[in-house]
Amino acid sequence: MNNIIEVKNLSKEYKNLKAIDNLSLEVHEGEILGLLRTKWEWKINNY
Repeated sequence: MNNIIEVKNLSKEYKNLKAIDNLSLEVHEGEILGLLRTKWEWKINNY
């Protein structure tokens, strides 16, 4: 399958707070990625 989104080793800090640490993910063709802001969760569904 082809990757349409690929993230490797993403980190994000706000002042001294590490919000994201070493996040990696791939979204393949035909998948749907949903980011839920309230709890910073993510989910991939295959259809």
